[in-house]
Amino acid sequence: MADDDTQDTTHGFARGMLLLALANVAYVVTAYVVTTVTARVLGPGDFGAFGVVMAWITVLTALLVKGLSTTVSREMARGTVDQATAWRAGRSLGIRLSLGLAVLGVVGSPLFASAFGADGLGEQFMIGALGALTFGTNAVLLAWPTGQRDYRRQAIAQVAYAVARVALVVGGAIAFGLEGAVVGYVVAPLVSSLSILSRVPAATGSIAAVRSTMLPSILPLALTSIAISAWFVIDVFAVSAVFGERSTQLGAYVAFGTIAHVPFFLLQATSVAMVPALAAAIDGDARRSAIRRTMTDTIVLVAAPVFVLMSAGDAAARAVFGAEFRVDGLVAAPLALATGAVTILAALVAVDAAIGRLRAALVVNGFGLVVLALVCLRLGRDQQSVTDVAWGVAAVSVGAMAVLAVLVLTSHGALVDLRRAGAGIAVGAAASLPPFVFQDDIARTVVAAASGIAWLVIVVRLRLVDLRRAPHVAE
Repeated sequence: MADDDTQDTTHGFARGMLLLALANVAYVVTAYVVTTVTARVLGPGDFGAFGVVMAWITVLTALLVKGLSTTVSREMARGTVDQATAWRAGRSLGIRLSLGLAVLGVVGSPLFASAFGADGLGEQFMIGALGALTFGTNAVLLAWPTGQRDYRRQAIAQVAYAVARVALVVGGAIAFGLEGAVVGYVVAPLVSSLSILSRVPAATGSIAAVRSTMLPSILPLALTSIAISAWFVIDVFAVSAVFGERSTQLGAYVAFGTIAHVPFFLLQATSVAMVPALAAAIDGDARRSAIRRTMTDTIVLVAAPVFVLMSAGDAAARAVFGAEFRVDGLVAAPLALATGAVTILAALVAVDAAIGRLRAALVVNGFGLVVLALVCLRLGRDQQSVTDVAWGVAAVSVGAMAVLAVLVLTSHGALVDLRRAGAGIAVGAAASLPPFVFQDDIARTVVAAASGIAWLVIVVRLRLVDLRRAPHVAE
Protein backbone atom coordinates (compact mmCIF):
# COMPACT_ATOMS: atom_id res chain seq x y z
CA MET A 1 0.00 0.00 0.00
CA ALA A 2 1.05 3.59 -0.54
CA ASP A 3 0.80 4.57 3.12
CA ASP A 4 3.65 4.21 5.55
CA ASP A 5 3.28 1.19 7.82
CA THR A 6 5.19 2.88 10.67
CA GLN A 7 3.29 2.49 13.92
CA ASP A 8 0.26 1.33 11.95
CA THR A 9 -2.77 0.92 14.19
CA THR A 10 -5.21 -0.09 11.47
CA HIS A 11 -4.19 -3.73 10.96
CA GLY A 12 -7.32 -5.67 10.12
CA PHE A 13 -9.61 -2.63 9.86
CA ALA A 14 -10.72 -3.15 6.26
CA ARG A 15 -10.86 -6.92 6.72
CA GLY A 16 -13.00 -6.37 9.79
CA MET A 17 -15.20 -3.86 7.97
CA LEU A 18 -15.69 -6.35 5.15
CA LEU A 19 -16.65 -9.01 7.70
CA LEU A 20 -19.07 -6.61 9.35
CA ALA A 21 -20.48 -5.58 5.98
CA LEU A 22 -21.10 -9.22 5.08
CA ALA A 23 -22.75 -9.77 8.46
CA ASN A 24 -24.82 -6.68 7.82
CA VAL A 25 -26.10 -8.30 4.65
CA ALA A 26 -28.25 -10.29 7.07
CA TYR A 27 -29.32 -6.99 8.61
CA VAL A 28 -30.24 -5.59 5.20
CA VAL A 29 -32.02 -8.72 3.97
CA THR A 30 -34.01 -8.99 7.17
CA ALA A 31 -34.73 -5.26 7.00
CA TYR A 32 -36.44 -5.93 3.68
CA VAL A 33 -38.44 -8.69 5.32
CA VAL A 34 -39.39 -6.49 8.27
CA THR A 35 -40.22 -3.49 6.11
CA THR A 36 -42.11 -5.38 3.43
CA VAL A 37 -44.21 -7.54 5.73
CA THR A 38 -44.83 -4.74 8.24
CA ALA A 39 -45.79 -2.33 5.45
CA ARG A 40 -48.24 -4.81 3.96
CA VAL A 41 -49.69 -5.73 7.35
CA LEU A 42 -50.10 -2.14 8.55
CA GLY A 43 -50.85 -0.45 5.22
CA PRO A 44 -49.43 2.90 4.04
CA GLY A 45 -51.12 4.97 6.75
CA ASP A 46 -50.01 3.03 9.84
CA PHE A 47 -46.67 2.21 8.23
CA GLY A 48 -45.94 5.93 7.89
CA ALA A 49 -46.80 6.33 11.58
CA PHE A 50 -44.46 3.41 12.37
CA GLY A 51 -41.69 5.24 10.48
CA VAL A 52 -42.21 8.39 12.56
CA VAL A 53 -41.98 6.40 15.82
CA MET A 54 -38.82 4.66 14.56
CA ALA A 55 -37.34 8.08 13.81
CA TRP A 56 -38.10 9.14 17.40
CA ILE A 57 -36.43 6.03 18.80
CA THR A 58 -33.41 6.60 16.55
CA VAL A 59 -32.87 10.13 17.82
CA LEU A 60 -33.41 9.17 21.46
CA THR A 61 -31.14 6.12 21.49
CA ALA A 62 -28.35 7.82 19.53
CA LEU A 63 -27.33 9.38 22.85
CA LEU A 64 -26.28 5.92 24.00
CA VAL A 65 -25.75 3.64 21.03
CA LYS A 66 -22.92 5.62 19.48
CA GLY A 67 -21.95 8.11 22.19
CA LEU A 68 -21.42 5.53 24.92
CA SER A 69 -19.83 2.85 22.72
CA THR A 70 -17.46 5.38 21.16
CA THR A 71 -16.41 6.82 24.52
CA VAL A 72 -15.74 3.42 26.08
CA SER A 73 -13.93 1.95 23.06
CA ARG A 74 -11.75 5.08 22.77
CA GLU A 75 -10.81 4.84 26.46
CA MET A 76 -9.97 1.15 26.03
CA ALA A 77 -7.74 1.90 23.01
CA ARG A 78 -5.79 4.73 24.62
CA GLY A 79 -4.17 2.40 27.15
CA THR A 80 -4.20 4.87 30.04
CA VAL A 81 -6.00 2.24 32.11
CA ASP A 82 -6.53 -1.47 31.54
CA GLN A 83 -9.37 -2.43 29.22
CA ALA A 84 -11.48 -4.13 31.90
CA THR A 85 -11.42 -1.04 34.13
CA ALA A 86 -12.36 1.22 31.21
CA TRP A 87 -15.24 -1.04 30.19
CA ARG A 88 -16.61 -1.47 33.72
CA ALA A 89 -16.52 2.29 34.21
CA GLY A 90 -18.45 2.66 30.97
CA ARG A 91 -20.98 0.06 32.08
CA SER A 92 -21.61 1.92 35.32
CA LEU A 93 -22.06 5.17 33.42
CA GLY A 94 -24.27 3.52 30.80
CA ILE A 95 -26.72 2.15 33.36
CA ARG A 96 -27.21 5.59 34.87
CA LEU A 97 -27.63 7.30 31.51
CA SER A 98 -30.04 4.65 30.18
CA LEU A 99 -32.35 4.92 33.16
CA GLY A 100 -32.32 8.70 33.16
CA LEU A 101 -32.92 8.97 29.43
CA ALA A 102 -35.77 6.46 29.53
CA VAL A 103 -37.54 8.43 32.25
CA LEU A 104 -37.08 11.74 30.42
CA GLY A 105 -38.21 10.16 27.16
CA VAL A 106 -41.40 8.71 28.61
CA VAL A 107 -42.34 11.93 30.39
CA GLY A 108 -41.59 14.09 27.37
CA SER A 109 -43.11 11.83 24.71
CA PRO A 110 -46.43 13.69 24.30
CA LEU A 111 -44.57 16.99 23.88
CA PHE A 112 -42.10 15.55 21.36
CA ALA A 113 -44.84 13.79 19.42
CA SER A 114 -46.64 17.10 19.06
CA ALA A 115 -43.42 18.89 18.06
CA PHE A 116 -42.81 16.32 15.32
CA GLY A 117 -46.29 16.80 13.87
CA ALA A 118 -47.55 13.47 15.25
CA ASP A 119 -49.99 14.43 18.00
CA GLY A 120 -51.84 11.14 17.70
CA LEU A 121 -48.74 9.03 18.44
CA GLY A 122 -47.99 10.07 22.03
CA GLU A 123 -48.58 6.56 23.42
CA GLN A 124 -46.36 4.96 20.78
CA PHE A 125 -43.64 7.54 21.51
CA MET A 126 -43.77 6.55 25.19
CA ILE A 127 -43.28 2.89 24.30
CA GLY A 128 -40.41 3.86 22.01
CA ALA A 129 -38.73 5.84 24.79
CA LEU A 130 -38.18 2.57 26.68
CA GLY A 131 -35.71 1.77 23.90
CA ALA A 132 -33.23 3.89 25.85
CA LEU A 133 -32.95 0.95 28.27
CA THR A 134 -32.76 -1.84 25.71
CA PHE A 135 -30.49 -0.11 23.21
CA GLY A 136 -28.37 1.22 26.08
CA THR A 137 -27.84 -2.30 27.42
CA ASN A 138 -26.82 -3.47 23.95
CA ALA A 139 -24.42 -0.52 23.55
CA VAL A 140 -22.66 -1.28 26.84
CA LEU A 141 -22.16 -4.94 25.98
CA LEU A 142 -21.03 -4.16 22.43
CA ALA A 143 -18.41 -1.70 23.67
CA TRP A 144 -16.24 -4.60 24.91
CA PRO A 145 -15.58 -6.30 21.53
CA THR A 146 -15.47 -2.89 19.83
CA GLY A 147 -12.73 -1.63 22.14
CA GLN A 148 -10.77 -4.84 21.54
CA ARG A 149 -11.29 -4.51 17.77
CA ASP A 150 -12.89 -7.97 17.83
CA TYR A 151 -14.76 -7.68 14.54
CA ARG A 152 -15.99 -11.27 14.67
CA ARG A 153 -17.95 -10.70 17.88
CA GLN A 154 -19.35 -7.46 16.50
CA ALA A 155 -20.52 -9.33 13.40
CA ILE A 156 -22.22 -12.00 15.52
CA ALA A 157 -24.02 -9.29 17.47
CA GLN A 158 -25.27 -7.68 14.27
CA VAL A 159 -26.65 -10.94 12.88
CA ALA A 160 -28.33 -11.71 16.21
CA TYR A 161 -30.03 -8.32 16.20
CA ALA A 162 -31.19 -8.80 12.62
CA VAL A 163 -32.82 -12.12 13.44
CA ALA A 164 -34.42 -10.85 16.66
CA ARG A 165 -35.84 -7.81 14.89
CA VAL A 166 -37.53 -9.91 12.21
CA ALA A 167 -39.18 -12.20 14.71
CA LEU A 168 -40.32 -9.52 17.13
CA VAL A 169 -41.32 -6.66 14.82
CA VAL A 170 -43.10 -8.78 12.23
CA GLY A 171 -44.68 -10.96 14.89
CA GLY A 172 -45.78 -7.91 16.85
CA ALA A 173 -47.26 -6.24 13.76
CA ILE A 174 -49.24 -9.34 12.79
CA ALA A 175 -50.52 -9.94 16.32
CA PHE A 176 -51.09 -6.40 17.64
CA GLY A 177 -50.73 -3.93 14.77
CA LEU A 178 -48.76 -0.69 15.11
CA GLU A 179 -48.23 -0.97 18.87
CA GLY A 180 -46.98 -4.54 18.56
CA ALA A 181 -44.46 -3.55 15.89
CA VAL A 182 -43.13 -0.74 18.11
CA VAL A 183 -42.81 -3.06 21.13
CA GLY A 184 -40.97 -5.61 18.99
CA TYR A 185 -38.52 -2.96 17.82
CA VAL A 186 -37.82 -1.90 21.41
CA VAL A 187 -37.31 -5.45 22.71
CA ALA A 188 -35.13 -6.73 19.82
CA PRO A 189 -31.78 -5.26 21.01
CA LEU A 190 -32.30 -6.76 24.47
CA VAL A 191 -32.81 -10.24 23.01
CA SER A 192 -29.81 -9.88 20.68
CA SER A 193 -27.61 -8.82 23.61
CA LEU A 194 -27.57 -12.44 24.73
CA SER A 195 -25.18 -13.17 21.83
CA ILE A 196 -22.45 -10.87 23.16
CA LEU A 197 -22.58 -11.66 26.85
CA SER A 198 -19.02 -12.44 27.90
CA ARG A 199 -16.90 -12.71 30.98
CA VAL A 200 -14.94 -9.50 31.49
CA PRO A 201 -11.87 -9.52 33.77
CA ALA A 202 -12.04 -7.68 37.07
CA ALA A 203 -11.07 -4.02 37.12
CA THR A 204 -7.59 -3.25 38.43
CA GLY A 205 -8.09 0.50 38.86
CA SER A 206 -10.68 2.91 40.21
CA ILE A 207 -13.90 2.72 38.22
CA ALA A 208 -15.14 5.99 39.71
CA ALA A 209 -12.02 7.85 38.58
CA VAL A 210 -12.28 6.56 35.01
CA ARG A 211 -16.01 7.22 34.93
CA SER A 212 -15.41 10.85 35.87
CA THR A 213 -12.98 11.24 32.95
CA MET A 214 -15.45 9.65 30.54
CA LEU A 215 -18.45 11.76 31.52
CA PRO A 216 -17.30 15.07 29.98
CA SER A 217 -16.72 13.38 26.61
CA ILE A 218 -20.13 11.69 26.54
CA LEU A 219 -22.09 14.86 25.77
CA PRO A 220 -20.18 16.01 22.65
CA LEU A 221 -20.04 12.45 21.35
CA ALA A 222 -23.73 11.99 22.07
CA LEU A 223 -24.55 15.23 20.27
CA THR A 224 -22.57 14.19 17.19
CA SER A 225 -24.21 10.76 17.28
CA ILE A 226 -27.64 12.37 17.39
CA ALA A 227 -26.59 14.65 14.54
CA ILE A 228 -25.60 11.70 12.34
CA SER A 229 -28.85 9.88 13.12
CA ALA A 230 -30.83 13.07 12.52
CA TRP A 231 -29.73 13.14 8.86
CA PHE A 232 -31.99 10.10 8.37
CA VAL A 233 -35.02 11.31 10.32
CA ILE A 234 -35.45 15.06 9.88
CA ASP A 235 -36.85 14.54 6.39
CA VAL A 236 -39.31 11.97 7.77
CA PHE A 237 -40.51 14.43 10.40
CA ALA A 238 -40.81 17.15 7.74
CA VAL A 239 -42.85 14.94 5.41
CA SER A 240 -45.04 13.94 8.37
CA ALA A 241 -45.61 17.61 9.27
CA VAL A 242 -46.50 18.55 5.68
CA PHE A 243 -48.52 15.55 4.52
CA GLY A 244 -49.84 14.11 7.80
CA GLU A 245 -48.68 11.38 10.13
CA ARG A 246 -50.78 8.69 8.43
CA SER A 247 -50.59 9.89 4.83
CA THR A 248 -49.80 7.55 1.95
CA GLN A 249 -47.09 10.02 0.83
CA LEU A 250 -45.30 9.56 4.15
CA GLY A 251 -45.68 5.78 3.99
CA ALA A 252 -44.20 5.69 0.50
CA TYR A 253 -41.34 8.00 1.48
CA VAL A 254 -40.43 5.82 4.48
CA ALA A 255 -40.60 2.66 2.35
CA PHE A 256 -38.37 4.04 -0.42
CA GLY A 257 -36.02 5.48 2.20
CA THR A 258 -35.59 2.03 3.73
CA ILE A 259 -34.21 0.80 0.42
CA ALA A 260 -32.02 3.88 -0.05
CA HIS A 261 -30.42 3.66 3.41
CA VAL A 262 -28.89 0.24 2.74
CA PRO A 263 -25.30 1.57 2.30
CA PHE A 264 -25.36 3.07 5.79
CA PHE A 265 -26.78 -0.14 7.24
CA LEU A 266 -23.99 -2.13 5.58
CA LEU A 267 -21.28 0.10 7.02
CA GLN A 268 -22.98 1.36 10.17
CA ALA A 269 -20.19 -0.06 12.36
CA THR A 270 -17.47 1.76 10.43
CA SER A 271 -17.49 5.05 12.31
CA VAL A 272 -17.51 3.33 15.71
CA ALA A 273 -14.79 0.83 14.75
CA MET A 274 -12.59 3.63 13.37
CA VAL A 275 -12.31 5.29 16.77
CA PRO A 276 -10.10 2.74 18.59
CA ALA A 277 -7.89 2.36 15.49
CA LEU A 278 -7.34 6.12 15.30
CA ALA A 279 -7.14 6.71 19.05
CA ALA A 280 -4.27 4.21 19.32
CA ALA A 281 -2.19 6.23 16.81
CA ILE A 282 -0.24 8.41 19.20
CA ASP A 283 1.91 10.53 16.89
CA GLY A 284 1.33 12.65 13.80
CA ASP A 285 2.69 10.27 11.14
CA ALA A 286 0.83 7.27 12.52
CA ARG A 287 -2.36 9.30 12.85
CA ARG A 288 -2.21 10.61 9.28
CA SER A 289 -1.59 7.11 7.96
CA ALA A 290 -4.50 5.75 10.00
CA ILE A 291 -6.82 8.48 8.70
CA ARG A 292 -5.87 7.76 5.08
CA ARG A 293 -6.33 4.03 5.47
CA THR A 294 -9.65 4.05 7.29
CA MET A 295 -11.24 6.83 5.23
CA THR A 296 -10.13 5.24 1.95
CA ASP A 297 -11.47 1.83 2.94
CA THR A 298 -14.79 3.45 3.87
CA ILE A 299 -15.10 5.23 0.52
CA VAL A 300 -14.17 2.12 -1.48
CA LEU A 301 -16.73 0.00 0.37
CA VAL A 302 -19.59 2.52 0.18
CA ALA A 303 -19.18 3.54 -3.48
CA ALA A 304 -20.83 0.59 -5.23
CA PRO A 305 -23.86 0.22 -2.92
CA VAL A 306 -24.62 3.94 -3.42
CA PHE A 307 -24.18 3.89 -7.20
CA VAL A 308 -26.14 0.65 -7.65
CA LEU A 309 -29.04 2.01 -5.59
CA MET A 310 -29.00 5.22 -7.57
CA SER A 311 -29.52 3.16 -10.73
CA ALA A 312 -31.94 0.55 -9.37
CA GLY A 313 -33.20 1.65 -5.94
CA ASP A 314 -36.54 3.02 -7.12
CA ALA A 315 -37.16 -0.07 -9.22
CA ALA A 316 -36.35 -2.26 -6.22
CA ALA A 317 -38.72 -0.24 -4.01
CA ARG A 318 -41.56 -0.58 -6.52
CA ALA A 319 -40.93 -4.31 -6.87
CA VAL A 320 -40.75 -4.89 -3.11
CA PHE A 321 -43.60 -2.74 -1.82
CA GLY A 322 -46.12 -2.90 -4.63
CA ALA A 323 -48.61 -0.49 -6.19
CA GLU A 324 -49.86 1.04 -2.93
CA PHE A 325 -46.44 2.61 -2.36
CA ARG A 326 -45.83 3.85 -5.90
CA VAL A 327 -44.35 7.36 -6.24
CA ASP A 328 -44.07 9.56 -9.34
CA GLY A 329 -40.40 10.42 -9.93
CA LEU A 330 -37.21 9.30 -8.21
CA VAL A 331 -37.03 9.03 -4.43
CA ALA A 332 -34.64 6.16 -3.65
CA ALA A 333 -31.95 7.46 -6.05
CA PRO A 334 -31.42 10.87 -4.39
CA LEU A 335 -31.81 9.35 -0.92
CA ALA A 336 -29.13 6.78 -1.79
CA LEU A 337 -26.77 9.61 -2.75
CA ALA A 338 -27.60 11.33 0.53
CA THR A 339 -26.98 8.08 2.42
CA GLY A 340 -23.52 7.71 0.91
CA ALA A 341 -22.68 11.29 1.86
CA VAL A 342 -23.84 10.78 5.45
CA THR A 343 -21.92 7.49 5.74
CA ILE A 344 -18.72 9.32 4.79
CA LEU A 345 -19.72 12.23 7.02
CA ALA A 346 -19.98 9.81 9.97
CA ALA A 347 -16.48 8.51 9.21
CA LEU A 348 -15.15 12.07 9.11
CA VAL A 349 -16.76 12.74 12.48
CA ALA A 350 -15.06 9.60 13.82
CA VAL A 351 -11.67 11.12 12.98
CA ASP A 352 -12.30 14.02 15.34
CA ALA A 353 -14.07 11.79 17.87
CA ALA A 354 -10.96 9.61 18.20
CA ILE A 355 -8.79 12.65 18.82
CA GLY A 356 -11.25 14.41 21.10
CA ARG A 357 -11.80 17.59 19.08
CA LEU A 358 -15.42 17.68 17.98
CA ARG A 359 -16.18 21.39 17.74
CA ALA A 360 -15.89 21.62 13.95
CA ALA A 361 -17.92 18.44 13.44
CA LEU A 362 -20.67 19.70 15.73
CA VAL A 363 -20.84 23.07 13.97
CA VAL A 364 -20.98 21.54 10.48
CA ASN A 365 -23.58 18.94 11.47
CA GLY A 366 -25.68 21.39 13.44
CA PHE A 367 -25.78 23.99 10.70
CA GLY A 368 -26.37 21.33 8.05
CA LEU A 369 -29.32 19.87 9.93
CA VAL A 370 -30.96 23.28 10.34
CA VAL A 371 -30.60 23.84 6.61
CA LEU A 372 -31.93 20.33 5.93
CA ALA A 373 -35.05 20.91 8.03
CA LEU A 374 -35.79 24.22 6.35
CA VAL A 375 -35.22 22.82 2.86
CA CYS A 376 -37.43 19.77 3.46
CA LEU A 377 -40.29 21.81 4.89
CA ARG A 378 -40.07 24.43 2.13
CA LEU A 379 -39.91 21.91 -0.71
CA GLY A 380 -42.70 19.79 0.75
CA ARG A 381 -45.05 22.73 1.18
CA ASP A 382 -44.24 24.47 -2.10
CA GLN A 383 -43.99 21.47 -4.42
CA GLN A 384 -46.27 19.01 -2.57
CA SER A 385 -43.96 16.23 -3.75
CA VAL A 386 -41.75 13.86 -1.77
CA THR A 387 -39.52 13.57 -4.85
CA ASP A 388 -38.42 17.19 -4.46
CA VAL A 389 -37.85 16.64 -0.75
CA ALA A 390 -35.55 13.69 -1.54
CA TRP A 391 -33.42 15.74 -3.96
CA GLY A 392 -33.19 18.50 -1.37
CA VAL A 393 -31.91 15.97 1.18
CA ALA A 394 -29.26 14.81 -1.30
CA ALA A 395 -28.01 18.34 -2.02
CA VAL A 396 -27.71 19.36 1.64
CA SER A 397 -26.08 16.05 2.69
CA VAL A 398 -23.42 16.18 -0.02
CA GLY A 399 -22.69 19.81 0.83
CA ALA A 400 -22.18 19.07 4.54
CA MET A 401 -19.92 16.11 3.74
CA ALA A 402 -17.75 18.26 1.45
CA VAL A 403 -17.36 21.01 4.04
CA LEU A 404 -16.34 18.60 6.81
CA ALA A 405 -13.93 16.78 4.48
CA VAL A 406 -12.11 20.06 3.79
CA LEU A 407 -11.93 20.82 7.52
CA VAL A 408 -10.53 17.37 8.36
CA LEU A 409 -7.93 17.65 5.60
CA THR A 410 -6.92 21.11 6.81
CA SER A 411 -6.77 20.08 10.48
CA HIS A 412 -4.97 16.76 10.14
CA GLY A 413 -3.07 17.01 6.85
CA ALA A 414 -4.54 13.72 5.61
CA LEU A 415 -7.78 12.44 4.18
CA VAL A 416 -7.63 9.64 1.58
CA ASP A 417 -5.29 7.70 -0.67
CA LEU A 418 -6.39 9.28 -3.94
CA ARG A 419 -5.24 6.40 -6.15
CA ARG A 420 -7.03 3.71 -4.21
CA ALA A 421 -10.14 5.80 -3.52
CA GLY A 422 -10.38 6.77 -7.20
CA ALA A 423 -10.11 3.15 -8.30
CA GLY A 424 -12.77 2.13 -5.80
CA ILE A 425 -15.16 4.82 -6.97
CA ALA A 426 -14.58 3.88 -10.63
CA VAL A 427 -15.30 0.19 -9.98
CA GLY A 428 -18.39 1.12 -7.95
CA ALA A 429 -19.69 3.37 -10.72
CA ALA A 430 -19.13 0.61 -13.30
CA ALA A 431 -21.23 -1.77 -11.19
CA SER A 432 -24.20 0.59 -11.50
CA LEU A 433 -24.32 0.51 -15.31
CA PRO A 434 -25.79 -2.99 -16.08
CA PRO A 435 -29.16 -2.31 -14.34
CA PHE A 436 -29.82 0.59 -16.73
CA VAL A 437 -30.18 -1.90 -19.60
CA PHE A 438 -33.42 -3.29 -18.13
CA GLN A 439 -36.75 -1.47 -17.86
CA ASP A 440 -38.68 -4.09 -15.90
CA ASP A 441 -38.46 -3.40 -12.15
CA ILE A 442 -37.86 -6.99 -11.12
CA ALA A 443 -35.24 -7.59 -13.81
CA ARG A 444 -33.43 -4.38 -12.89
CA THR A 445 -33.45 -5.34 -9.22
CA VAL A 446 -32.03 -8.82 -9.91
CA VAL A 447 -29.31 -7.43 -12.18
CA ALA A 448 -28.42 -4.83 -9.56
CA ALA A 449 -27.94 -7.57 -6.96
CA ALA A 450 -25.73 -9.52 -9.36
CA SER A 451 -23.71 -6.37 -10.09
CA GLY A 452 -23.15 -5.88 -6.39
CA ILE A 453 -21.79 -9.40 -6.00
CA ALA A 454 -19.51 -8.93 -9.03
CA TRP A 455 -18.26 -5.65 -7.57
CA LEU A 456 -17.31 -7.35 -4.30
CA VAL A 457 -15.32 -10.02 -6.13
CA ILE A 458 -13.46 -7.38 -8.15
CA VAL A 459 -12.67 -5.27 -5.08
CA VAL A 460 -11.24 -8.28 -3.26
CA ARG A 461 -9.26 -9.51 -6.28
CA LEU A 462 -7.76 -6.07 -6.94
CA ARG A 463 -7.03 -5.60 -3.23
CA LEU A 464 -8.64 -2.19 -3.22
CA VAL A 465 -9.15 -2.58 0.52
CA ASP A 466 -6.49 -3.62 3.02
CA LEU A 467 -7.23 -7.26 3.84
CA ARG A 468 -4.57 -7.88 6.45
CA ARG A 469 -5.64 -9.81 9.50
CA ALA A 470 -6.18 -8.00 12.76
CA PRO A 471 -3.76 -8.61 15.63
CA HIS A 472 -4.69 -11.42 18.01
CA VAL A 473 -7.59 -10.46 20.26
CA ALA A 474 -7.52 -11.94 23.73
CA GLU A 475 -10.62 -13.76 24.81
